[in-house]
Amino acid sequence: MKKLMKLATAAACFALVLSIAAGCSATASGSASNIGLLTDGVLKVGCEIGYPPFELYDDDGTTPIGLDVELGKAIAKELGLTTQLEDTAWDGIFAGLDVDKYDCIISAVTIDAERREKMDFTQPYIENWQAIVVKTGTPAVTSMKGLDGLSVGYQDATTSDDYLAELIETGEVACKVNEYDKVLNCFDDLRLNRINAVLCDSTVANGYLSREPGVFEITWIQSDEPGAVAEVFGIAVKKGNTKLLDALNGALRKLEESGELDNIRKNWL
Repeated sequence: MKKLMKLATAAACFALVLSIAAGCSATASGSASNIGLLTDGVLKVGCEIGYPPFELYDDDGTTPIGLDVELGKAIAKELGLTTQLEDTAWDGIFAGLDVDKYDCIISAVTIDAERREKMDFTQPYIENWQAIVVKTGTPAVTSMKGLDGLSVGYQDATTSDDYLAELIETGEVACKVNEYDKVLNCFDDLRLNRINAVLCDSTVANGYLSREPGVFEITWIQSDEPGAVAEVFGIAVKKGNTKLLDALNGALRKLEESGELDNIRKNWL
């Protein structure tokens, strides 16, 4: 999700976060002073519930589930903590981190150079690409240029927004844009034929295809483009909170080594 990485900096960012992770270790203590928490024993997680398969509500309409929700619980368990989810609108989620509304953000956050200036990130836990989704049975859109003249939906202030805006600005794409507060609404309108296509994260697209087989199809994915570099998602922490960053990286590494992180990804993707 969430801010386009330039090709020249993407590989460097990925290498940097991996090198940081290699030297990190988690602590078993849940003390706020020991690992930089706002509250002893609690990992407060900012997220935008409504971004499947990463964060969504279960069928009861109240229980948060999803890849990021499960990951947050697994990390907290590794650190001897409980989790407290703070459902936050995407357009204010980074501001909430700055004012200590939560300890970290686990919400499909793309790591990029601009964001790294304002916050710190753990090692990546997911790779992602941009993707075009259409309703099954409608004309396939097999390239970004193929969006010309169509009505395209995307979530505001995400990497999809940035990617499409750049192509429109340079004249490479000419389509009717439809901004939504939540990606859920994009797919609702696509299902009802109110728009022709959705531009979104490939991870989100795959989640929809797996949950609603036969309703949607992915007709283009950025990874097929020559020289394309994947976006990577990481956990964001307040700039300078190295204690928490080290603890989270250590927990992620243990989850990776045990295979639990891979199981979480497979469960939702």
